[in-house]
Amino acid sequence: MRVWKLIVMSLLLLYGCQGSSRHEVVTGGQGSLEGLLFLPPDHSRDVDVDTDPEIFWLPGYEPPAKFTVSLKRIDEYGDYQSVGTELNSSGTNRWKLKVTGTLNEGTLYAIIVRDDTRGEIRESWFLTEKSRVRSPNEKAKNSETFEHTIILRAPNQTK
Repeated sequence: MRVWKLIVMSLLLLYGCQGSSRHEVVTGGQGSLEGLLFLPPDHSRDVDVDTDPEIFWLPGYEPPAKFTVSLKRIDEYGDYQSVGTELNSSGTNRWKLKVTGTLNEGTLYAIIVRDDTRGEIRESWFLTEKSRVRSPNEKAKNSETFEHTIILRAPNQTK
């Protein structure tokens, strides 16, 4: 009996702390995804890997009667990979996705909210910082990931 109890507790510790891949929220509200905002904001860069994303509705707006929220890591092929999170209310019409662990450095993530009553989906993407300790040269390389300069020369033009 003691051995089984120890095995079950070990499994709970091992698998029970992974969080959920998505969360269904029932609000009973009459709203929509209009007025929905994300933290970090859409297209944020150099987001701290210890960040716990949040979603919230502006005053005067309310969430739909039922919605689903998830956090996904976007890999180099554009595929979405689930990230384990716990969902906690952090105020009126506001929820925090508590990441189980930390986010990966230099990685693209998407916060996805789906209005389950209308089928509408909103996403907010953000990029985590490349490294906690960076030299100026490494920081420049990180920003160059998103910016490219292309110089075109006419066929008869010489240096």
